[in-house]
Amino acid sequence: MTSVLDLVPEEVRPPARVSAPRPRRAVPDSFLLTTGLFEQDVAGYWPPDSHEEHELIWPERGVVTILVDGRLSTVLPGSGLWISRGVVHETHSVPGAAFRTTFFTPEAWTPAWNATAPVKVNAAVRQLLVHLARTGMPREERLRAQQVCIDMLEPLASHDITVPIPRDPRIRELVDSVLQNPAGEHSLEQWAYMLNVSTRTITRAFSADVAMSFAQWRRLVRIRAACGLLAEGKSVTTAGRRVGYGTTSAFVAAFRKVVGCTPGELLADV
Repeated sequence: MTSVLDLVPEEVRPPARVSAPRPRRAVPDSFLLTTGLFEQDVAGYWPPDSHEEHELIWPERGVVTILVDGRLSTVLPGSGLWISRGVVHETHSVPGAAFRTTFFTPEAWTPAWNATAPVKVNAAVRQLLVHLARTGMPREERLRAQQVCIDMLEPLASHDITVPIPRDPRIRELVDSVLQNPAGEHSLEQWAYMLNVSTRTITRAFSADVAMSFAQWRRLVRIRAACGLLAEGKSVTTAGRRVGYGTTSAFVAAFRKVVGCTPGELLADV
């Protein structure tokens, strides 16, 4: 079965270079940050890469999924994923997404956090970052505006929807299937039969790789997928059914258990 992590065929991926020059920094000298604007009519894919500067990936419209440190993070409008310099990450965007990548000069970074983390990107910050990307202005004025953007960013304590990816080859088919179709209803026993392994083998693999049960992991996958549907404007009932919940109440209960709030509260916060 094709892996969800292998969305781009090998034959159309750019060839790996044996040696490459040191990448040029995106932020111009003496400035604090710069933002790139991306509009995608079709699904987008950016292969594993790292940068010389800190990076914040944040959607203005649609959903962006980022694979970093063996975890899939779904980033919704109103939030972003902070990725420290040198950290390898892989990015996917849904069709119709509009997302931004803001790079920050490491030497000028003043907030306390430096690890990969979800960040709140409120409307004022989003508008100012886009304005800076599109508008010329005197150097001192630009520097003041850039510092304001940095000062207004804050870690997002809740709504951190990430999914660790088990690496045990014995359950690779199961993992790929659930990621591609979160609504699938196969039980642990059914998967054991299809994979020709024992239920204990599957349980141990999940425990060793991601420190959770198969049921807990599948619930996390479903809620992550549901967040993407909600961000696209689907109703709570529709999103719940599409990821495998037969009733809205069951979906809301599972959502609250994973995210810490209801779907309505999450959307209100972004």
